[in-house]
This record gives sequence, C-alpha cells and structure tokens, in this order.
Amino acid sequence: MMAPETTQKAQSSTAKSELFQVITTALIVLVLGLVNYLAFRHYERFDWTSAGMYTLSDKSKSVLKGLKEDVTVYLFMSRNEPSFTDTDELLQRYKTASQHVVVEYVDPDREPGEFQILSQRFGVTQGVNELGETRVDVAAVVAMGDKKWHVDRDDLVGFDLGPIPGVDSIEVNIKAEQAMTGAIVQVLSGRATKVCVTSGHGEISLDDQDERSLIAVKNALRHDNVELEPLETMGKTAVPKECDAVLVLGPQNAFAESEAKVIIEYVKGGGRALLALDPVIENDVVQPTGFEGPLETLGVRLDRSLALELNEEHLLSPSPLLFLVTEFGQHRATRLLRGGARVVLTLARSLSVLAESDKIEVLLRASPQSFAVTDVARIKEGDAAVPTQAPGDIPGPVDLALAVHTGGEEETKKDGRLIVIGDSDFLQTQFIDAPELENFHLMSAFIGHLTERDALIEIAPKKVKGGNIVFTQDDLTALLFRVGVLIPGAALLLGLAVWLQRRS
Repeated sequence: MMAPETTQKAQSSTAKSELFQVITTALIVLVLGLVNYLAFRHYERFDWTSAGMYTLSDKSKSVLKGLKEDVTVYLFMSRNEPSFTDTDELLQRYKTASQHVVVEYVDPDREPGEFQILSQRFGVTQGVNELGETRVDVAAVVAMGDKKWHVDRDDLVGFDLGPIPGVDSIEVNIKAEQAMTGAIVQVLSGRATKVCVTSGHGEISLDDQDERSLIAVKNALRHDNVELEPLETMGKTAVPKECDAVLVLGPQNAFAESEAKVIIEYVKGGGRALLALDPVIENDVVQPTGFEGPLETLGVRLDRSLALELNEEHLLSPSPLLFLVTEFGQHRATRLLRGGARVVLTLARSLSVLAESDKIEVLLRASPQSFAVTDVARIKEGDAAVPTQAPGDIPGPVDLALAVHTGGEEETKKDGRLIVIGDSDFLQTQFIDAPELENFHLMSAFIGHLTERDALIEIAPKKVKGGNIVFTQDDLTALLFRVGVLIPGAALLLGLAVWLQRRS
C-alpha cells in the first residue's frame, strides 16, 4: 500500500503532465492558427514545372493589376477534358493576382440548363462528339458588362512538330495565358488599334489565299485588339489619320519616290512605320526600293547587299543566307529577347548608319563572323562554295534592323518612330508558328513599340517537351531491382533497427 505522500506526489506529477499536454496542444493549435492566418493574408502559389507553365508573365500581372471592375471568365469545359486542369490552374492564378477576376464553371453535360441560357447570351454553339459528350465551339468567354470575347480551344494548347531543320522533337505549346490575357485586353480596350499594311507593290498580303500571306500574324494579333487593314498608297499625299501605324512588308516592286516620301514625312511628323525591305535581285543586281533617298535624310542607308552568316552555330542549312539571329539590342522593342531568344532571317540585306546618332539604335545584329556581300553575282544558286569577304563588302557584324526616332523636340509634337529591317521572310507562317523561334514575338514587339501598346509585349506561350518514354532492357532490369529489392530491403532494415532500439 502506497504512502499518502507518495500518492500525492504521483497525483501532482500526473496533473503536471496533463497540464503540460494541454498547454502544448494549445500552443500547437495557436501556431497552426497563426500559420493559417498568415497564409490567408499572404496567399502564394508556386510553380514547380520545368517550363514555368503556371507562372504569370509581367504583361498579365500588369493587365490584372489595372482592373478596376470585375471581369468574369465563363469556362465551358468538362472536368474530364485533358486541358481542363491546366486551364483551371491558370485561372486560379489570375484570381490570386486580382480580386476582380471571377471564374464561372459551366459544364455543358452536368449543367445543361445554365449552359443553355449562357450559350444564347454569348452566341455559343454546341455539338456532340463521338462519345456522346456535349462540346461547344469555344472553351471560354471573357465578359465585362456588355463586352465579351471568345477563347477557342485551339487558343489554349497546340502541338508543334519541329519545322526547323534538325529539330524533330514534339512540343506542347501551352497558349492559355496568351489567349486569356488577350481576351481581357479585348474587353478592356475601346477602339481597336488599327495598323495599315501597304499594298500594290507585291507586298506580303493580308489574304490567306496568297502565297505570301500575313494571315498567321493577323490571327495572332487579334487577341490584342489589333486590326490589320490594307492601305493603297498610290496617288496618296498623306497617310490616313485612322492609321495608328503603317507597315511596308516585302515589296517586290519599287515604290515611287513620292510614295516613299509620304511615309517618311509621316514619320517625321510623329507617325509610326515599319519597313521590312528584302533585297530584290534581278540580273544579279539588288534593285532599288524607292526608300533609299528618303531614308538617308534620317541617317539610314539601305545597303544593296546580301547578309551572309558564316558562324556554323547560327546556320539552319548549308546556305549562309538562312540563319539564326541571337544578338538583340537594348531597345525596348528587343530588350526582352536578349539572353537566348532566336529569330530566323533568310535572304536579308544589311543596313548602315550614316552618322552616329542617339536617335538610331540597333535592334538585330548578325554574328561577328558575318559580312554583307555587295556583288551579289558572286552568290550562285546551288553553289556550295561560300564566298569570302572581298574589297567593297560590308564587314561584320552586320546590322539587320534599326530603330529610328524623329521629332519630339517640341512638347506638342509627337515622337515619330520608325523600324527598318532588311528582311520580310521572317514573317513566313512556318517561322511565326515555330515554337523554337521568337519571330512572332519580335513582330509583336515592333508593333507594340510603334503604337505605344505596352500590352503587346508578347507572352511567350509555355512550351513543354512531349514524347514517349522509351526503356531499354537494362533500364527495365535496373528499375525492377530498385522496386523489387532495394525499396523492400530498406524498409526491412529500418524495421529491424527500430526493433533493436526498443529491445535495448
């Protein structure tokens, strides 16, 4: 029988132990509560994907930060669709970035009544696939007030099969952020930015049926509320006021000098223009474009040359006329492309600055191994021999694109902006759509600079390497050894160690 003192000590020890457990539990609950409170007040999502698939770009953050009223995203997707999870994750990040983003989920199969009402409201059509599931022609509708914009399924994700020589990998092109942010820009914008594209001189056409078509650029820019419209310059004495910028893209026939002067004078008066002027060769001579004289008044010379790239790391074929550009200037139109971006040019001319000026900046430059040949007769089609630099040629690294600023000295005078690039083939659909290249991002940045549309700092669609996982017999043997022997063995050793510790 225990003594009273011993009993009292045991009871006191038990009471202290219980009190300690209560205090410990209370402290744990308090700490967890504080952690949850801080997590609620300072909510953060993390993106561990290799391509940063769910990390919002600076453009998206800027657009979302500028929201002053609610924008609703109606997602017309079933949760069983392959792209639902990625799209939903992206939208959750939009909601995290702005409290003015509202997401409404409308499953056409599970909520047919609500879908019917909204489909009539937004003009959404539906059909049935081979599995009997309801499918609509759009993935989402972004709406604000009476404004709306449709986001197609093809705008969310695509597959690219490596159109560039030597590249045969498959890439999944995650375009959802570009499409969603573009849709928000659409409903926020008032008048669409109108960019006028000259015609009548064999330029790249806006007609998708033409061999040289700008349709890929036109379709990509529509998300940013940019409209491309044709402009006939013959007989015009001024650029129409409704044009926010003018594009001259790859004319095959020369402009009359009077036409070219209209565009250059438009720039000098505060207008904005892009001149993409290929070297058109006839009888082994680079033909004039009509812009040579007017451009010299701005300090730029159109070299009657062909740019040759001799750095093998920049070549996509044996020809030195088809090459990658990786050197970009500090100008705002190309600054974001520095550090790894690649743009393809083909059959390009070089450009020269007649006099050093802080109003002229280099945008694109070939490698130091490049030069520009002025006697194009030395370049023979099918000739495998690469010509060496000769007297009269332009030494490298050659400049391929320049930005020119004019005017702006007077407070009331708008700053004129001009971009000149010695190639228009960089706008070919195969280069614009190629996930390995930044050709479209370059064009979008050019237009953004000319029209002062910062939102046109293009979001690069996230690219994820796709393909099958292939195991060799050795790989399978090693995998079976790890799964069948190492992991169970480690578990047995851990159990034995615990048992021995308890026995001791």
